[in-house]
Amino acid sequence: MKKYLILDFGRVLAYPKTGDWFITPLFLELIDMDKLKREDILKTMSNFSDILSRKAITLEEEYFIFYDFYKSTFNTLNYSVSDEVLERLANDFTYTDHKYGFYKEIYEELDVLKDKYTLLLLSDNWPCCKPIMDDRDLSKYFDKIYISSCYGTVKKNGDFFDILIDEYNIKPDDAYFVDDNESLLDIALSKGLDVRQMDREGVVKSSKYEIIHDLKCFY
Repeated sequence: MKKYLILDFGRVLAYPKTGDWFITPLFLELIDMDKLKREDILKTMSNFSDILSRKAITLEEEYFIFYDFYKSTFNTLNYSVSDEVLERLANDFTYTDHKYGFYKEIYEELDVLKDKYTLLLLSDNWPCCKPIMDDRDLSKYFDKIYISSCYGTVKKNGDFFDILIDEYNIKPDDAYFVDDNESLLDIALSKGLDVRQMDREGVVKSSKYEIIHDLKCFY
């Protein structure tokens, strides 16, 4: 029987082209960054996790979440934007994929790993993730893709892991979990998963967990 290899999406398969997930390339085109500090934008965005935690199954539901998210962010920053700009930002995040870059070695890695493991994706993400995975021809490698917004929960709550574990009847030591976030690895470990911390960009100085820089260690 194959072991399970459970992967995160962000910074395991893909990365934000601008360096920040919610500041897309179009965001930088439409917003006057001379009038706003990037750190202020990010700090303000972090205050609206409640909006991003709303359950969303369809792309349309995701669109309205991000419309509210960007509107709340700019209102708090006292930065005036038109409805048209808000609509373009929400549409861009929901319906386009140019905001993400994919690590060039990922196809080679998954092509090898699909024969050795049952591959599962567990991602704190929104409905747009699935069509992006389809468009990039990545979905075919995974037995199932779990998107947090579709279940109304996230990895830090623990129950998101339970959904996957229960559906596949995963026993302790049956599965590896790879994520770039140490605190989420803590939760995965408590669920009986064997964890690794991904650091594709070589920025992690130390971790309580084994640090890996690609998926070749699972070959």
